[in-house]
Amino acid sequence: MISTHGTLQAKLFWAFTLVTVIAVAVPAILSRGVLYRDRLDRASRQALEQVSVIKGILDSGADERQIRALLASVKEIGARMTITAKEGGVMYDSHVGGEALLEMDNHNDRPEIEAARAHGKGVSLRHSNTLGMDAVYAAVLLEDGGIVRLAVPMADIRGSLEKQLATLSATVAGVAALCLMLSVFITRRFRDGIDTMAEIVAAIAKNKGGRRLLDVPGREFLPLAYAVNRMADNIEDYVATTTDQHTQLETILDSMHEGILVLGPTGNIRRYNRAFLTLFPSAEGSMGKQLIEGLPVPAMQRRVEDMLQGKEAGRGGGSYEEEAVHFESGGRFLVAHISLPVETKQMLGAVIVIYDATHIMRLERVRRDFVANVSHELRTPLTAISGYAETLMELEELAPAHKNFAAIIHKHAQALGRVISELLALARIEDTKEKISLTPVNPLPSLHEAMRLCAEQAQGKHLLFTIDLGEDVSVMGNASLLTQVFRNLFENACRYSPEGGEIAVCGETCGKEMLFSVKDHGPGIPKEELTRIFERLYQVKKQRNSGSSGIGLAISKHIVERHGGTIWAESPYQGFATAMLFTIPLAEHR
Repeated sequence: MISTHGTLQAKLFWAFTLVTVIAVAVPAILSRGVLYRDRLDRASRQALEQVSVIKGILDSGADERQIRALLASVKEIGARMTITAKEGGVMYDSHVGGEALLEMDNHNDRPEIEAARAHGKGVSLRHSNTLGMDAVYAAVLLEDGGIVRLAVPMADIRGSLEKQLATLSATVAGVAALCLMLSVFITRRFRDGIDTMAEIVAAIAKNKGGRRLLDVPGREFLPLAYAVNRMADNIEDYVATTTDQHTQLETILDSMHEGILVLGPTGNIRRYNRAFLTLFPSAEGSMGKQLIEGLPVPAMQRRVEDMLQGKEAGRGGGSYEEEAVHFESGGRFLVAHISLPVETKQMLGAVIVIYDATHIMRLERVRRDFVANVSHELRTPLTAISGYAETLMELEELAPAHKNFAAIIHKHAQALGRVISELLALARIEDTKEKISLTPVNPLPSLHEAMRLCAEQAQGKHLLFTIDLGEDVSVMGNASLLTQVFRNLFENACRYSPEGGEIAVCGETCGKEMLFSVKDHGPGIPKEELTRIFERLYQVKKQRNSGSSGIGLAISKHIVERHGGTIWAESPYQGFATAMLFTIPLAEHR
């Protein structure tokens, strides 16, 4: 947070005021003392000059009448004149006469008289009891050894000084007022310059009209002006680039047929495109709201929450791409792909791409129906072919070569029959209209039944099964379908495990689910094919001739998903070459 203590104009004004006061008041105070001392010196010199004139008159032989006239004249001008004898007694005084003159003290101890007897003249500043005020005393030595002294009252000196000080004070006040007015003018001009700079900088910050700093209050602001102008150029370039990129992004997003939904770190909606609003018109105005408010699909909300909370971390080989979420809305089949951003610094939570798969789903349904119908229709002729081939194999009159041909026909007919049976089973599993009865079951009996069904295949390669299901738990499932899942995974592991190998079956609780894993030491699965092995009829390239139909894993995938779980493969996994993993919800959490 930026802190401030008053305006710059006020600070400059008070600084100028302080400087003005110091510059004016200090000389004024010092001048008062200098003027006072100068006035005293002038008064002392004038008093000495006057008393020297009086000394000349007295030394020239003035008579009693002339002396009395001098005393009267001095008294009229407000001063005091005193004439003392050589011994210090007062002979004449302009303010004392008669018998009172005889009662006056000896004046030889007066400072000015002592100085006059020692140096011929003396001056002192002291209080006069006779005059009742401070006075300047000037005394000179007469030729007969007497002393003539003149006392000038300080009131006259102070009055003259006060007039001069009044003039000086008025001059100082005028100068101070002028300085303060200049301070106000200068600081206001400076503030206006700063305000103009601030206005231009604010306009630059808002990217308004290419404003630049062309006039600054002083040269000291030139580096700031250059820096601000460079910043303005950079901002304009950045804004132009960002605007262009934003326009391109908006154009790309709005031209896409898929609905794009961008979420924040907390799952709030940050952006969507035109196609998304076409798919969900009710989502308009949901910017900033939670996903469930703009896209009321609980399965989508749960998947996003799991991803944002990191509950699905480590699945799918650490990939950011997650499996698609299929759902229906308004009679349409929609598919949503949810992915986490690679760059977490951009504060994005997830990106959802939604596309309308209604047409694809209809074609898929037609394909499934076609496969199911064709498979069903092929079962009868295949049964006949298999039966006739078996009959030909048992005919004794048939040549050995012909029997061998019949055996080959029987073998491939049986294999084709198994494929057709699996296709029909897959069609039944994929039919979502057919309900699956789920009850709390212990997975161990299903696992043992699957092992029994695969015992012949395992014994043929001397394979060893190890089981570790941990504590006794129950899952929400269908026992016969779980048996089919385990059987398909076991057959797959037996098919690819080396002679005398180990097949490990493990189970552990992970939150609200039970995680099962079937691990083997087979040849492994390439990373790029891990996500495709659960597609129907798909086989890993280097294992094309393994004897597998490529349908068992697809059946397992659909069964697990119908149970509300997830299935995936990892290669390698915990010291094994390959692991098939799937989850089933625990019974107590359903």
